[in-house]
Amino acid sequence: IDMLSSAATATATSVSARSGDILYGYLRRKTVAPFRFAQPKQQVYCKSLRPSFVAVRAMSESQTALKNQPQSSASSGKKQALISLSDKKDLATLGNGLQELGYTIVSTGGTASTLENAGVSVTKLDGRVKTLHPNIHGGILARRDVEHHMEALNEHGIGTFDVVVVNLYPFYNKVTAPGGISFEDGIENIDIGGPAMIRAAAKNHKDVLIVVDSEDYQAVLEYLKGGQSDQQFRRKLAWKAFQHVAAYDSAVSEWLWKQTEGKEKFPPSFTVPLSLKSSLRYGENPHQKAAFYVDKSLAEVNAGGIATAIQHHGKEMSYNNYLDADAAWNCVSEFENPTCVVVKHTNPCGVASRDDILEAYRLAVKADPVSAFGGIVAFNVEVDEVLARELREFRSPTDGETRMFYEIVVAPKYTAKGLEVLKGKSKTLRILEAKKNDQGKLSLRQVGGGWLAQDSDDITPEDISFKAVSDKTPTESELADAKFAWLCVKHVKSNAIVIAKVGSLSSSLSIRLGSFMILILGLFMVKNNCMLGMGSGQPNRVESLRLAFKKAGEEAKGAALASDAFFPFAWKDAVEEACEKGIGAIAEPGGSIRDQDAIDCCNKYGVSLLFTNSTQIKTRESTTVERERERPEMATGKVVVEKIRGRSTATSCFSKYPLKFILPTKVAPVGTDVVWIYSITYGGGIVSGDSISCEFTIGDGCTAVLTTQSSTKVYKAIGSKCSEQTLEARIGSESLLVVVPDPVTCFSTARYYQKQNFRLLSDSNLVLVDWITSGRHANGEKWDFEFYKSINNVYLEDDKPLFLDTVLLEKRNIQSIAERMQDYHAIAMVILFGPKLRELQKQVQENVKNMMSEQLQISYSSRRHNPDSRVRNGFMKPEFIASCSTFGPEGKGVVVRIASDSTESVYNFLRQQLGDLEPLLGQSPYA
Repeated sequence: IDMLSSAATATATSVSARSGDILYGYLRRKTVAPFRFAQPKQQVYCKSLRPSFVAVRAMSESQTALKNQPQSSASSGKKQALISLSDKKDLATLGNGLQELGYTIVSTGGTASTLENAGVSVTKLDGRVKTLHPNIHGGILARRDVEHHMEALNEHGIGTFDVVVVNLYPFYNKVTAPGGISFEDGIENIDIGGPAMIRAAAKNHKDVLIVVDSEDYQAVLEYLKGGQSDQQFRRKLAWKAFQHVAAYDSAVSEWLWKQTEGKEKFPPSFTVPLSLKSSLRYGENPHQKAAFYVDKSLAEVNAGGIATAIQHHGKEMSYNNYLDADAAWNCVSEFENPTCVVVKHTNPCGVASRDDILEAYRLAVKADPVSAFGGIVAFNVEVDEVLARELREFRSPTDGETRMFYEIVVAPKYTAKGLEVLKGKSKTLRILEAKKNDQGKLSLRQVGGGWLAQDSDDITPEDISFKAVSDKTPTESELADAKFAWLCVKHVKSNAIVIAKVGSLSSSLSIRLGSFMILILGLFMVKNNCMLGMGSGQPNRVESLRLAFKKAGEEAKGAALASDAFFPFAWKDAVEEACEKGIGAIAEPGGSIRDQDAIDCCNKYGVSLLFTNSTQIKTRESTTVERERERPEMATGKVVVEKIRGRSTATSCFSKYPLKFILPTKVAPVGTDVVWIYSITYGGGIVSGDSISCEFTIGDGCTAVLTTQSSTKVYKAIGSKCSEQTLEARIGSESLLVVVPDPVTCFSTARYYQKQNFRLLSDSNLVLVDWITSGRHANGEKWDFEFYKSINNVYLEDDKPLFLDTVLLEKRNIQSIAERMQDYHAIAMVILFGPKLRELQKQVQENVKNMMSEQLQISYSSRRHNPDSRVRNGFMKPEFIASCSTFGPEGKGVVVRIASDSTESVYNFLRQQLGDLEPLLGQSPYA
């Protein structure tokens, strides 16, 4: 007490900035003049070191105990352990184990009493601030390898602590207890001394073992018994100690934020404490390592969800199991009536609500029995013995014999008999019991380098107004169907189609794109609480609608249709198509600049149109650049490439149905100044009547490549409708545009027209490949289309024609296209123009000359009788023909024309002749 009084009344004290030396300076006996224990240049002068416990008498009992500590354990060879616990689990085992190893145990209050009751000898500390006493922290923080630390301890008779076992006040349990807690009680339950001791011991873990988890008691005793000096073991315990305090502090911080005025949803900063629940075999893919953590935030206490579900049976959960189970549980929890949801790849492939849960289960499985096999089944009602037997014995609707296999069954509860029966289905079947997610949670999603936070999507049909904006108002049943469909659309995240009839469901298709899940649009049709058809994952509403109607068939008539986003177009688009197919009601958010068109269209067909003013779009995940925005009618797609900071950059890129542009970022090596653009059409081809118009602008000094992912398929013509594609391209000074598509493949009876105009400057550069194949060989089609016309025009400044070319293939009464093309299956044209391509032009001209010379020599040497149809008048037609000529001023351009009996030989020719473009493009075309 004299020592503390002297230190408290010191008028000036100089100590090192090191925390340990500050403490030891504080312990110096009756020092008035400045003093220090570290480098003299590092001094901190304090006006007062008066302690918060001015009433020293209040500590008299603890002072006596502290003063009566044995002399420094470091010098005497005695070992000391400090134990102060709120959670006293396995305390007796630990205390007896330490005592048997020769440790003197120093403890506090209830911990000391528990140890004494277990027969452990204890040096007991009392008093409110005992754990903050300098003697305690001096014994913890003293470094055994620092001489003046140990001298200070010996001078004051302070013993060292070799083991510190501490856990904290049950703040977490107190503030989350039923009925809550007052603010004053919450503050009182914030531990101060405990975290201070834990942090001190963890910092000095080289000399002090810090233990905060009762699960570590046995390992610690074994470690001490073996007299080990494993620093990795000590570091792991220190890590756990700091993590323990960090999680504790995050709980206090979260609680205090909720007590502040205003109660804003998003604090300026916050910490999410995660606790490892299990290590997983692998992640989303086998090559990825993974683990599962439980969110220990106060907001998640008793808040439900898959993370806290009880697993009653089955194989351990995998990464994808958790994702799928979460999707199924979130979806089924939305419904009030007895409902079954079947999920595959996080996507509902069957949803049905019925008063009879057995019927709902059967209908949900029948929606898509192929996808349901190996899927996840979720219920929002208790699974009893009857339902469990149905789950165990139900046969696949595809053959009526195969028992349905599932990865997971999840429900809010199970009867004892139901659980027993269900366990008998399979040893691997995971049976989960989950609690419904509470509302009002914070939803977090990771992006590179950060997190997105938002309110959870808790909105229900009862929370929004289904406003009738059409002349026809929906009937009561139509409105109910619309609400059911709207509720379903919230939960579809990957490409899928689901169809339902009245009281039964038919087959469906489920598609997964690699490890990516994309939702741009979801469309549902529902009747009598069963989905009739669903289309999603398509980058436009028209295609999703067509997929949905394709499955729904005649059952779509009179049903309700819900969309997760507004319809940007109505006439000759999704709204009119839906009306023409007899849909009864349409529910959509509204908000398009063409909403009136949708209203007028529904009025024309007598369809109810409901605006919800609530979108339900799920976040897309994609590595491509996709943009679908409302643009002027004259263009289906437009791309602008400009120099930005010395690099070719796509500064504008948009496309709309039936066209899509993809701008990959990893085609060319880093440092290559080029923009690659992939052009694809939805459905993998061009439908009869499609009209695609594109504009490309390549700025000065830029390089761009326009290519495709596969051949452009032109589907069968309907009547005299012709599919059309036009391209307008402007190429700036010293720029290069490379157009290297796969061939056009016209199906039987197809009609196709394309026109491409290129406007160049004198120093612009252009590579153009244009070619067509004979059709689908596997289907026996050969030049069986009705009409093909391809126009390619190249202009210089002032629209001066440089190269004008047209290829026309058309069926005639006298001679078919196949007869005129004879044995050839592909024709192609290659244009090379510009100063950057001079060397390539020379090389191609030389190669074509040599190639055809060899072909002619082979043909003339074959002048003999040969039954081969390709031999006429003793001359054998070459399998591959190529010609080469120049065009333009001073022959600046070169055109190569090709005919071949196989598509592959054309690919080989293009790969060989254009391979020298690789330095400019980062990779060779057609590689």
